[in-house]
Amino acid sequence: MFENLSEHLVKFGSDIDFEDPKIGQSGTYVSELRDPSGTAIGMVEGFYKIVTRRDADNELMTCISEKIALTDGDVHVEAWARFSNLVSGEWLYCPAVGVSGEYAGRTGFRQWRPVDPGKVAEAKIVFFSSLLS
Repeated sequence: MFENLSEHLVKFGSDIDFEDPKIGQSGTYVSELRDPSGTAIGMVEGFYKIVTRRDADNELMTCISEKIALTDGDVHVEAWARFSNLVSGEWLYCPAVGVSGEYAGRTGFRQWRPVDPGKVAEAKIVFFSSLLS
């Protein structure tokens, strides 16, 4: 379990109009994960795309896919999220699966929320079990 992490944006690309986002717009990002002491422990490479508008509340829905490369293995994250959650400061919970190294076959989630949108986020990675057990 990795708690109290900070995530620092290193690279960002997007065709999203954040004032008037639309279905089909997307973005990519690379960020550095740091432990509470500020030491880099891994990198996050991600992609997100606004895919649809939810009928129930007219909320834009975004598909997110990430590869998290930690020093002792990789983790894959994939989830749906409200687009507004990406900048609102609310916690976002995304299913996570370990794909290599110490995390291979382990399941859990990645938790993330922006504290300074476009610059820094708080993050956690929590594993529950192993698919191989």
